[in-house]
Amino acid sequence: MLLFFQELGLQLFLWLLQLIDGIMELFNAITGIADVNYQGQKVNILELIIGDPVVANVFWCILILAVGLACIFAIVGIIKNFVANNRNLSSIVGKFFLAILGTFAMLAVVFLGIMIAGSGIKLVAQIFQIGNTTKISNALFNACVGDWVNGYSINDIDVTSLRVSDIFGTYNAALFGIWPTSWKLNGMVNPDTFYYLPALIAGIAVTIALLIALVNLAKRIFEVVYLYFCMPISMSALPLDDGARFKNWREMFLTKIILAFGAVFSVNVFAIILPFIMQMKLDGLGGFGNAMFMLVMIIGGAMVIPAGQALFARLFGQADDMPHGGFLRSAFYGGRIIGGMTIGLAAKGIKGIAHIVSHKKKGKDGDSGDGGSSGSDDGDKYSESESGASDSGAEEGATEGGSGE
Repeated sequence: MLLFFQELGLQLFLWLLQLIDGIMELFNAITGIADVNYQGQKVNILELIIGDPVVANVFWCILILAVGLACIFAIVGIIKNFVANNRNLSSIVGKFFLAILGTFAMLAVVFLGIMIAGSGIKLVAQIFQIGNTTKISNALFNACVGDWVNGYSINDIDVTSLRVSDIFGTYNAALFGIWPTSWKLNGMVNPDTFYYLPALIAGIAVTIALLIALVNLAKRIFEVVYLYFCMPISMSALPLDDGARFKNWREMFLTKIILAFGAVFSVNVFAIILPFIMQMKLDGLGGFGNAMFMLVMIIGGAMVIPAGQALFARLFGQADDMPHGGFLRSAFYGGRIIGGMTIGLAAKGIKGIAHIVSHKKKGKDGDSGDGGSSGSDDGDKYSESESGASDSGAEEGATEGGSGE
């Protein structure tokens, strides 16, 4: 029976590793490291969206609207100048023409910045690949392998293309070859020294971290397009606010552009450090203690993957609106609230059941003394009737005496 659970644990781990490889392919496409196929052409995803004719038509319509808004803002600025007399009229007019010309200049800057950022991300990814060709899936698998057998190593395999029987080999069986008894150790690793639980926990942690980073990067693409549309409107307010709105737009746009660099850095740093982690051993601890050490290091490194985007943005002094640990924090607090509600409802239910049981017990105890209690009740009623009769007799006598007088 143990052999079946070992096979099941390895199969679940292999599925997680395949999922991690699939997420990494999506990661490379969304960050711009790998090109996407669009109508038979290999193009960068962000450059494709920004350069699409539909997006361009929408932008030019917004640009015409922004020119009208710039005229309105210039008129409002002139009126405020007449009232407060704190600005020069030529300055307001100059800011109006600067807003119009600056919009076209910023259009070229946006396209140039996106192209430079795409080339820079590819260059950073290639730099990290120098001397490091191990995939995250292979590195995770190697970190959870206790002992390699038959001369195999992680450099000889691609773990996501293998089956459980290829890795663990076959086993000895009894009962006409149906019931497995022991492993033959003719595979690649020793099944009895494989870290099953740390492997599953580490695989789940890395998968969640990559999914969070992937969702943030996908959101970044939509935000960049959104800011691209908002650029003419932020420039149109230049005659009225002296560029305060445009400054906000510039900081937000720069933040969204460099977020992809933070994601690439964090993922590749994790991939570089992971092979060192699997070779570390703590003296004085057994296999379980070293497995826990490896698990803590892997989970800690995985948490840096989504946080690396915010760290890179803060490094350049840009405000980042990403919720720090948003998904994990929401899941944690949501689980805690649901758990508290469940415990509270269970406590109330137990308390209610205990109250009902105690009430029934008291009722049974009262039934055993019904005769005495009924007698006492009858006596009480009789005494009350007698007292009531005497009181009525006294009242009648008093009435007769009064009438006699």
